[in-house]
Amino acid sequence: MILVTGATGSVGREVVRLLHQDGYRVRAVSRDPEKANFPVEVEGVAGDLTKPESLLSAFDGVEKVFWMLPLAADFNFPRIARQSGVRHIVLLSAATVEVGVQNAIARLHLNAEQAVRESGASWTILRPSGFMTDTLRWTDSIRSEGVVRVPFGDLSIPVIDSRDTAAVAAKALSTDGHEGKVYTLTGPESLTRRQQMRILGEVLGREIGFELITDDLAREQLLRHMPPEMVEALFDLSKQGQRFSKVLPTMEEVTGRAPRTFQQWVTDHSEAFL
Repeated sequence: MILVTGATGSVGREVVRLLHQDGYRVRAVSRDPEKANFPVEVEGVAGDLTKPESLLSAFDGVEKVFWMLPLAADFNFPRIARQSGVRHIVLLSAATVEVGVQNAIARLHLNAEQAVRESGASWTILRPSGFMTDTLRWTDSIRSEGVVRVPFGDLSIPVIDSRDTAAVAAKALSTDGHEGKVYTLTGPESLTRRQQMRILGEVLGREIGFELITDDLAREQLLRHMPPEMVEALFDLSKQGQRFSKVLPTMEEVTGRAPRTFQQWVTDHSEAFL
């Protein structure tokens, strides 16, 4: 049995789909499994990742776990999983760990990685560079005004399709040879937000405006949804963006196929912007 947490998210849902497609027994954790619409053969269970003790029954009979790290993470999760009989944990971390513990976002993921390593279970760590799905934040302004307003417009990152991150996770959960491996994952090209917007406009067949907002305005907007420490961590990462711009072959090395391009992602999700 394989347990997938964060099973309604863009990565977790695809991990569930891939494992189920390949015939594995899957138990999927979400806050409200009745609304999750999992395949009939997938066992949906309710659970709160910020309270791993609530998952004790979900661990029953489970050998492998995909751990989707919540913002308010409880780092006891790997230890409790191991004590419940879990042999292998695949953690969705982030490439931002490279900047070190002084950055709050990096620290969150580094603490999770340490907890996994110290749990006693074997492990695989995935470090995606960033997700194409972040572009979905633009949908409202594109629909209503035909414009994108963002900070850090010239920051270039090789963002990856969530489906490709999920493909690596599914491989690590279903095949041997991934124990003790750290996989930094990127898409096939490094793009700025300006370039992403141009591609989006080309696929949609319409002109989309681009406005670079000031740091002060960006900070004000972000503080409505994120703790101050996390907001400052984002600004810190934006200043160090060059270190995350390299395209890596990891996805193809693990799965045997190249990652999807941003254009492919937009084509598959174009309805979201219409």
